Amino acid sequence: MNAQVSIGDFAVMTSLSRKALRHYHDIGILEPAHIDSHTGYRFYDTSQVDHAHIIRRFRSLGMSIPDIKALLSTDDAVTRTEIITTHLEQMEVQLQQTRDTVGALRELLSPVHHPAFVAVRNEPALLVWSISATLEVSEIDSWFAATLKKLLDAIATAADGTSPVVPGGLYDRALFLESRGKATLFVPAPPSAEPPEGIRAEVLPQADYAVLTHPGGHEGIDRSYAALGIYANEHLISHQGPIREHYVGGSPSAPTTFTATEICWPIFSTTPPPQ
Repeated sequence: MNAQVSIGDFAVMTSLSRKALRHYHDIGILEPAHIDSHTGYRFYDTSQVDHAHIIRRFRSLGMSIPDIKALLSTDDAVTRTEIITTHLEQMEVQLQQTRDTVGALRELLSPVHHPAFVAVRNEPALLVWSISATLEVSEIDSWFAATLKKLLDAIATAADGTSPVVPGGLYDRALFLESRGKATLFVPAPPSAEPPEGIRAEVLPQADYAVLTHPGGHEGIDRSYAALGIYANEHLISHQGPIREHYVGGSPSAPTTFTATEICWPIFSTTPPPQ
């Protein structure tokens, strides 16, 4: 047999505070069974305890009020499963983000170390197919993926996809200084072929670089940039030209997943030009 209880007793039974119960009443997800017309006191039915526990548990797991409303308002098992599954997936993403953040914070507790190996390399002039754009830093990831696919598709068509291609990028320092600047993606030009519309052929001039190989793509690459920049400035003469990257190990099925990224920091030549 059900009984009506005061808001105080209901709070003890459900571990929901008076403030929380009033709030849930106001937004319509847990209304009192009876409100005294003279005193305004709220009374709840004992049959509402399970309902209250569901709300508290899901709120403690970060589920939004609209999702809880939708969950409580439907008797359809499929709909309820979809709501809960979607929330679980969101929690898993948040958990991974938290793990990544914790890992990055732990890494920041140690100083930037000099890299194990930095190569000083002269990159000869290179004929490439390229696409450039002036971008905000926040736009780079989406632009990168679409642009790289366009370049690789063009090269595969022109060269029949027979040879592995190592794409690269050039990034003006304005991107780092002002969060907006010019970015260029390029691939070595195939022999005796004209680039399709929207892609231009150009020659990258020869240049000298300090080169550090960062494992993987851009995850954690800021620490590699720091280590390489320290080395270039302490042991070489840094040049203010664009930063160059080479993307190694991509595949047709995962063109933006790399086994390594070569970071090329421009430096002034350490050898005299030929006479």
